[in-house]
Amino acid sequence: MDPRINFKKARVLVTGGAGYLGRSLISQLVRYGCNEVHSIDLEKTSEKNSKLISHRVDLLDAPSLLNTVKSINPTLIYHLAANLNRSRDFSDIIKPLMEVNLIGTINILNALEHVSYTNFVFISTSEVYGGKNLTPPFMEADEFVPASPYSLSKYCAEMAVKTFSAIMEKKFVILRVFNFLGLHMPKTFFPSHLKEKLGQDEDFSMTLGEQVRDYLYLDDVVEALLLAGITDKTNEVYNVCSGEGLSIREFAEKAKAIMNSTSKIHYGAIPYRDNEVWNMVGENTKIKEYLGWSPKTSIWKYFNE
Repeated sequence: MDPRINFKKARVLVTGGAGYLGRSLISQLVRYGCNEVHSIDLEKTSEKNSKLISHRVDLLDAPSLLNTVKSINPTLIYHLAANLNRSRDFSDIIKPLMEVNLIGTINILNALEHVSYTNFVFISTSEVYGGKNLTPPFMEADEFVPASPYSLSKYCAEMAVKTFSAIMEKKFVILRVFNFLGLHMPKTFFPSHLKEKLGQDEDFSMTLGEQVRDYLYLDDVVEALLLAGITDKTNEVYNVCSGEGLSIREFAEKAKAIMNSTSKIHYGAIPYRDNEVWNMVGENTKIKEYLGWSPKTSIWKYFNE
């Protein structure tokens, strides 16, 4: 265990606590001494833990959210809850994305107005980066245009966190998390779907795989969240990334070799997305310097689990 991390005096609220990342974060908060963790989600978390209190609350139900947050009176907040639709169809999905990712964020911030918390950690995404003129590795201070309705909604939520925190003189940290993978990853994601097919020696269809991505293992992402919660280097934006790029095709080929799979991978069977970000690699100097974080676990561990 990292001796720098201690949550013994914290009363932590995690929105999206029933989700993949939320469940992993909650287990580590308890491991590092937190005696009271509250999860807010549309469904109760399946985690069995005496330190966890689960609340079924919709972020868009502002009155219920306010009452729940007041009853919790958290000292630290991790805001993970989000609509993750990554479609490029601007007309159909922008409204529900903005409702959950922006209005939901504003509702949780308003509910916290009179709460004396030490930090508000907002989990954003590498997908806020985009635009043809942006050259990787992406840095926190880069100028960019979000590449999709989802990334636009998350960037707007970032601005809401900054504006609210400035007006109310509150502390925050924004983490732009790049691609990650780990045990019990939902099967809707590319790495888990690939692993499932490789494990069954079944054919797998994908794009040509020219896109370059920056991958982390789940444990390293959770450690970044933990360090962000206790840091005194607040009111900052940090990339959570390895700083190294790997094409999707190389990723698939290495995974196949590790699993000794006889699957045939059909490259080009699936078309690329509109407005694809071809090279999404981040610069992690800032988080290394300010939070003392760096990735420690090989992503290939996932294909041996």
